[in-house]
Amino acid sequence: MTRLNKLPPGAKVKSSIGGQNYKKKAKSEVIYKPVEIEKEKEAKLIIPGELPTENEIIDKAKTHWAKYKKMKDTYDSLVKVFSEKHRVPFFETILLQITYYRKNRMYDPDNICSAKKFILDGLQKAGVIENDGWKVVKGFQETWEVDKDNPRTEVIIKEVED
Repeated sequence: MTRLNKLPPGAKVKSSIGGQNYKKKAKSEVIYKPVEIEKEKEAKLIIPGELPTENEIIDKAKTHWAKYKKMKDTYDSLVKVFSEKHRVPFFETILLQITYYRKNRMYDPDNICSAKKFILDGLQKAGVIENDGWKVVKGFQETWEVDKDNPRTEVIIKEVED
């Protein structure tokens, strides 16, 4: 994003565009210098459908370890595919803002939030983050809403200072 700053009378600046020098010619003229405003690096990822709840994960794990592995691989891959579709770039250190849109209020929020494991592992598989450890993941902000017609998970990934 570019913002224009008004220069004081008689000021001489070197333009950031083309490297040319501009000088104020008359008092009535106003010269503007483009100034780059650093924008936070962030990306939005939308994962359609509902991700598994803690109870569903535990039920799969209790039946057989391979069933849980298949579930985990499926949802990790789903996050990876949508990360690539949304062209989510690489992040060094992140803060995640996750909004879970569910069909109804059937599950408790703590059951819903366990899906972040699939989100983080999928982001790692997609190459968006190096790993999901303490040095990379700096925090989460999680909310939940009801959207019976369009259940989904929206993830905003923000680059944060280490």
